[in-house]
Amino acid sequence: AMRGGVASLAQLFLFTAYSKLEFATVATLAFSGPFFVTALSVPLLGARVGSWRWSAVVMGFLGVVMIMQPGASIFSLFSIFPVLAALCYATSSTIVKLFPADRLSGVIQFRSQIFSVLFSLLLWLGFGEFVPIASAGDLGLFIGLGLLGGAGVLGLVVAYRMSQPSLLAPFEYFGIPFSLFLGWWFFAEAPLDRLFPGVLAIVAGGLVIIWRQARAKPDAGA
Repeated sequence: AMRGGVASLAQLFLFTAYSKLEFATVATLAFSGPFFVTALSVPLLGARVGSWRWSAVVMGFLGVVMIMQPGASIFSLFSIFPVLAALCYATSSTIVKLFPADRLSGVIQFRSQIFSVLFSLLLWLGFGEFVPIASAGDLGLFIGLGLLGGAGVLGLVVAYRMSQPSLLAPFEYFGIPFSLFLGWWFFAEAPLDRLFPGVLAIVAGGLVIIWRQARAKPDAGA
């Protein structure tokens, strides 16, 4: 139930941010998730995270602050939403590791989706309004979104159950250049002046986590 609830909140934060900010900016800020995963793996999973990886987490969050630019004229409160979405997704991903090893990934995903739908329905009843689907094309987009999103989340469930979250999460950063391309291709957006140098700090932090995890002994933190 908790996993479905936080996943619904993540989608709410993320979709709201996409409607207010540049595509690449939202996607890049959402990649703060791996740093949340690394931090959450300590209290939730009892993982050992040493000084190098904690330094990488701090570096990544400094990159997030550089992109958000609080106090600057271009700062928007909506830039907080992708970070909140990342926190929710990180919580959901870390919780997966708490399930028994013999629990089927498909069962976990199915039950989480049920609670996610129920939680989303409550949010809609409390704060939303009914907007009819305008055309068959829009319906097709919604169906495609559901299928691709469900397949992607199922893949993440399987991956996070087979590996340490703090090791797996940084590989998600390969989506940053892809999001830049999609934003440029579909929306003619290229917010490079806003993303740099913060995006470099985010990627560098992720690479440090990968490097230290690869060097760490099985019985030692790094």
